Amino acid sequence: MIAIFMFTIVLIYFGTRASKRLYNKAVARVLRAPMSFYDTTPLGRILNRFSKDVEVLDNNLPRSWNYWLLTLSSQTGIIVLTIAYYHYFAVAFVPLLCIFFIFSNYYRASARELRRHDAVFRSHVYSRFSESVSGVATIRSYGSQEQFSKAVKMAINNMDGAYFLNFANQRWLSFRLDIIGTLLSFVVGILIACSKFDVPPAVSGLIMGNILVFAQSSQWLIRQTAEVENDMTSAERMKYYSSEIEQEAADHVDNVRPSWPENGEIVFSGVKMRYRDDLPLVLKGLTLHIKAGERIGIVGRTGAGKSSIMSAIFRLSEICEGSITIDGLDIRSVGLEDLRSRMAVIPQDPTLFKGTIRSNLDPFDQHIDLELWSALRKAHLVDETQDINDKYARIHLDSPVQEEGQNYSLGQRQLLALARALVRDNKIIMCDETTSSVDFETDSKIQQTTLDGFKGRTLLCIAHRLKTIIGYDKVIVMEDGRIVEFGTPRELWDQGGIFWGMCGRSGLQL
Repeated sequence: MIAIFMFTIVLIYFGTRASKRLYNKAVARVLRAPMSFYDTTPLGRILNRFSKDVEVLDNNLPRSWNYWLLTLSSQTGIIVLTIAYYHYFAVAFVPLLCIFFIFSNYYRASARELRRHDAVFRSHVYSRFSESVSGVATIRSYGSQEQFSKAVKMAINNMDGAYFLNFANQRWLSFRLDIIGTLLSFVVGILIACSKFDVPPAVSGLIMGNILVFAQSSQWLIRQTAEVENDMTSAERMKYYSSEIEQEAADHVDNVRPSWPENGEIVFSGVKMRYRDDLPLVLKGLTLHIKAGERIGIVGRTGAGKSSIMSAIFRLSEICEGSITIDGLDIRSVGLEDLRSRMAVIPQDPTLFKGTIRSNLDPFDQHIDLELWSALRKAHLVDETQDINDKYARIHLDSPVQEEGQNYSLGQRQLLALARALVRDNKIIMCDETTSSVDFETDSKIQQTTLDGFKGRTLLCIAHRLKTIIGYDKVIVMEDGRIVEFGTPRELWDQGGIFWGMCGRSGLQL
C-alpha cells in the first residue's frame, strides 16, 4: 500500500508538472503567433486546446497512466503465478493472448480515431456557440435566432453521436474479452481438476480466484491502454501548439537607437505584401515618402489596400519585397516590441480590457495621474473644471471598465482609445477609420483632439468619411494595392480624378 501510494503521488506530481510546462509554452507561442495563424485557425479549436485538452493533461492522463500501470503489473503477477504451478496453462494462454492482442489492437486503433473525431466535433460546438454569443445583437436584429439555434443543436448532436460511438466501441470489446476470460477460467478449472493431488487446495483456490479477477480486469486493462493512447492525443495537440506554431520575429534587437524614431519620417520603397504565401499580393510595389509631422489621409474602396499599409508598418504581416524605413532605419531590422511600442494606433473597433480607466490608459503604470487626466481632458471625456479627486464623477481614473468596455458607448470607447494614444505620446500615430461608427458630434470631438493633441506628429488616417481628412496635409488614394493619386486635397480636387469623384459623391466642395 505504501509503495502504491508513493508511486501514485510521484506519477501525478510529474504528470501535472509536465502539463503545466506544455501549457505555458503553448500560451507563449500562441500569443506570439503571426496573424496568419489566427486567420486560418478557428477560435473554437484554440479554445478546445486550452480547455478540454489541458483538463485531460491535468487530470485524466496521470490517472490513466496510474491505472494502466497498476493493472498491467497485477495481470502480469497473476499469469506468472498460474504458470508457476500449472505449466500447461502457457500452452492455452499463448493462442488466447494472440487473439487478445488482435482484439485490443483493433479496438485501440478505432478508439483513437473516434476520440479525434469527438475532439473535432467538440471544436465545432465551441465555434458555433462563441459565434452565437458574440453576434447575439446582429442575430436578433435580423431575426435569425432559429437558424443559429439549429446550427448549435446540430453541432451538439454531432458531438454526442461521436461520443456515443466510444461506448459502442467499448461494448464491442467487452463482449469479446468476456469470451476470452471465460475460456481462461475453463482452462484453469480443467488444470486444477487434473492436478488436484499435486497442488495444495489453498493454492488452487488462490489461482482460480485470481483467474476470475484476471478475466474481469482484462477489459479494464485494454480500456486503460486505449484511454492512455487517447489522452496522449491531447498531449500531441498541446505539443504542436507549444513547439511547432510559426512565430513572429524577435521582440528586441540591439541596433535600435533609444530615441528612435526622432522625427517620424516614413519611406516606402517598392513594397509588396501578401497576408499568406498562398494568397495574392495586397500591396503591389508601393512607393511613398511621408515627411516628419505630416498628416496623411488614406482613402479608397474596400479591398484597395488601405489597412494593408498599417499591417505592413506594424509588421502584422511581413512584406515580400521592398523596404519600409522610419527615420532612416529599416523596420525589418527592429524588434517587434521595439517597433510597435514606439507607434500608437487608434483602431476602428477600440479594445478595452476589464479593469479601470487608469489600467486601460496606462496598463504598465508608466505615467503619473496628471498625464492621464490631461489625456482625458484633451479627448473631451471630462470637463476642464472636473476635480481630479472627485471619486463620484461619472468618469474618473478609478471608474470601472467591464469586459470589452460594455458599460461605455461606442463613442466613449473610441475617445478612450484616443486618450490612450495621447498618453503614449508617440511620434507616429495610425488611425484606422476611427470615426466610421460614431455620430457627428463625437466625430468633431475626435477631429479636434487629433488636430490639437497630435500637432507635430506624423499621422496616418484611414478615412471612411472624406470630411475628416479634407484638411490634412496630403491624401493618398489607393486602388488595387497601388497609389493612384497622391497630393494635397486641393491638388487632387483640381486634377478631377478619383478623389474629385469621391468628394462629389459625398457632397463635398473645396
